[in-house]
Amino acid sequence: MVTHTIDARPARLLLLIRLIPNFLTSLRLLCSPLLAWLIVRARFSEALLVVGFAALTDWLDGYTARRLQVSGKSGLVLDPLADKVMLVTLFCALTYAGLIPLWFFVLVVLRDLVIVVGALLVRLFRNVRKFVPTEMGKVSTFFQLTYALLALLLAAYAIEIIFWLERTALVLATLFTVASGIGYVRMGIRIAAEPTQKGDSAIRTD
Repeated sequence: MVTHTIDARPARLLLLIRLIPNFLTSLRLLCSPLLAWLIVRARFSEALLVVGFAALTDWLDGYTARRLQVSGKSGLVLDPLADKVMLVTLFCALTYAGLIPLWFFVLVVLRDLVIVVGALLVRLFRNVRKFVPTEMGKVSTFFQLTYALLALLLAAYAIEIIFWLERTALVLATLFTVASGIGYVRMGIRIAAEPTQKGDSAIRTD
């Protein structure tokens, strides 16, 4: 019995190690409702701390997964889900609090709807099953997040330089969001004109 207990310890330890990245991702998911509540209650400094903590868990999540080589299928789903939930929560709360304009929020939502509907259509009618983000899509997401963080930072600390940085980020985020949306529509039109693929195909999405 003692021998079995000793032999089982490495397996249990390995299981705990494999759970570390998913635990960190779950923490990031739990940060989203807290972040929304803090922004709605106009506690912007505390909201910035939550965003910083979420960013830290995101980095630690990726670092531990690579360092310990324990990335799995659940992590491939949970990690981008946590990022998307955090981004959507941030945009919804900032729009509700009047910190970002409603038109920009609608633009981001419409662009994402175009992507989702387009991806579903090409999956159904062109058998395209894998969707890889394009560089334009990554740049668009980067500026969207940058703008949202600067808007939150400006609400917490009304400093002139932050104001101008926030305005610049808004312009860039708008331009890249529109550009990536147009690029996806053009890609969808191109795929629709191609013959139906027989195997698993991949396209680059925004």
